[in-house]
Amino acid sequence: MFPHDKLDWTLKRLEQRLDGASDDLSGRAEYAAACLSKAMFHDGGEMWFNKALTQARRVIQSDPSNTTGLVVAGFSLVGLDRLEPATRYLDEALRLDPERADVHLALGGMLWRDGSRHQAVLELERACRAAPESWEAHYMLGRLLAERADELGNPKRLQERSQFHIVRSLQLGPSSTLRAPLLHDLGISCLRTQRLDDAQKLFTQLLEHDKYSTKARYYVGLVNYHMGRYKNAILHLRQHIEERGSGGQGSQHVHARIAMAYLHLGEISKAREACHRAIAIEPGDLQARWTLGCAWLEEGQADEAIRLFKEILRDAPDHLPAFTEMVRLRRNGTWLRNALMTEVGHHDRLPTRMEREHPGGRGLVTVDPRKSTRERIRIILQSLAEAEVEQPGATNAVDTLREAMTGTKDEGLRFMIWEGLLDQLSADRAREAAMALKTPGKSYSAKTGRDVLILANVLPEPMLTRGLDITEEHLKRAAVDRYDSTHDVHAHRANIERERQEARAWQALLLLAVATRETRSGRNLLVRWASDADPELASAANCALVTLGDPHAVKRLKLTGRERNAGHLVDALTRMVSPRESNFHPRPVSDDERMHCSTCGRDASSTEHLMAGGDAVICNHCATAIAMDRREFAAGEPETSCSLCGKNGFDVRNVFVFRGVPVCSACIDNSLGLQEREEVDKYLAAI
Repeated sequence: MFPHDKLDWTLKRLEQRLDGASDDLSGRAEYAAACLSKAMFHDGGEMWFNKALTQARRVIQSDPSNTTGLVVAGFSLVGLDRLEPATRYLDEALRLDPERADVHLALGGMLWRDGSRHQAVLELERACRAAPESWEAHYMLGRLLAERADELGNPKRLQERSQFHIVRSLQLGPSSTLRAPLLHDLGISCLRTQRLDDAQKLFTQLLEHDKYSTKARYYVGLVNYHMGRYKNAILHLRQHIEERGSGGQGSQHVHARIAMAYLHLGEISKAREACHRAIAIEPGDLQARWTLGCAWLEEGQADEAIRLFKEILRDAPDHLPAFTEMVRLRRNGTWLRNALMTEVGHHDRLPTRMEREHPGGRGLVTVDPRKSTRERIRIILQSLAEAEVEQPGATNAVDTLREAMTGTKDEGLRFMIWEGLLDQLSADRAREAAMALKTPGKSYSAKTGRDVLILANVLPEPMLTRGLDITEEHLKRAAVDRYDSTHDVHAHRANIERERQEARAWQALLLLAVATRETRSGRNLLVRWASDADPELASAANCALVTLGDPHAVKRLKLTGRERNAGHLVDALTRMVSPRESNFHPRPVSDDERMHCSTCGRDASSTEHLMAGGDAVICNHCATAIAMDRREFAAGEPETSCSLCGKNGFDVRNVFVFRGVPVCSACIDNSLGLQEREEVDKYLAAI
């Protein structure tokens, strides 16, 4: 898109050309583009932006419709941070040639500088499509996507896209001055996506680079820390401090990280020493102070730790690690209840955005007090649940949560507390159900079985299978214990039969509960009961297997239904049950010629890949078409389920209907990212 090879020689040659022919319009436009390349991609800086702008304006004076001149002038003004005049040049260039790649590249750069990152991404994507072999477009888009991902909390898909475009830029041969920054950005992205081995390889390469070696040394230490190699982390972080100087800006964070590494190694005194070094550089450093508090906890100085955590929270109420430790240390029913009611009571009066002083005295920090308070409430709810498990009933968690719901009008917060209340009620009921499952011979009943089925997701599978153990002796004992005394043999036998039916209902419900766990061991147990149990319980086991999508169980159950004139019930059951095993594992296919896209009919030979799952197949072309216009194809009803994975609008971000086939956003992202991930994997594997 711009000249790069032998750029200094090219600039000199063009200068000589213009000296001999000042009216050479094409030569001047070429020289302006070369000056812009020097400024943008070869560390030329402001001087070369001004040169490019001067030459481009001379071109436009002679030919107002010269697109190259308009693009260079606009792009140069963007580099000089003069966005308003840049807009006029670039709008005119777009009007003259809307398909030109460098026009969209410049517009993307302008929007990026203006803070409109979403629109900038769209423009740079257009530049990539218009010039797919241009490393400049991939370079800018990769870096912008990394910045956008950081802004949005590092969603995986954005990180993957950033990695792909950075890799494409590296593959296409960027300028020598930009190769190291690209490797650095790719390493940071790998670190954020937990590709630690790849991150280590990238940063190790940069250790040999003069400009990036010190920074790379820090990241090698950080990668080793995240990999649990704490001694290696300490070694590299110390070397980083020696290379840059122990008192340099930001070195307090390195000392704090060293302290955490020592803390993991159990060397508490060295951890405290590293914390004190960090605090000596910046007394307000939060990480160092928090680490020091953790070190005091390890030494049994809880009072000192609490005092320090309180100081941290006074300076930075949004510091959640300190708040978490405070809650953990003060975890009793009264304190937790008071803390919850205080946080809920404050929530509605807090602003959604405010600024507080940086603890290190480095200006103001923008925070969201409501968001921080919701996170603090989430921590308290978790601690309440844990305390209730340790001492059932001691915290009065259910009553506390009911009262807390009345303390706020914020529907989001009320819903969060309500979810906690439901979880607590489930836990309380689960404890009762667990007691019944421990003594099934005494506790079985159809009513209790229904409770167990409802609570199956919070009950361990071994406990469910243990509850199936009911013998004839249990039935006889229950026939005596659960009824008034009788000397009538026929009445006693009738009581035993009633208990037998009650026990069978209990066991049938437990078999369904086992099926909801969807484990291999549970499936094997159901298969055994379906083949070995008496006809009634075998039918119950088959029903459970049908809910797991077992086609053989469907056949057996339909046969039994016809024999008992209950075929309509079996049909109703099978209609409500989707074949889970095939419905929840969408997979890429690139070599199966029997498969065709459900929406356009393409086969594997005419696509890069097909995504198959459930009862549908979709090709990468159709996935791209959906992604290009998601709003147009959005399903109107949230209950619409994806034909590939079975998820609906409550499970994923969105579901689309394309040519009659519902496809969810997760499957679309999976399809779009497949080739990109493969390209990134191949590049990183070759390092």
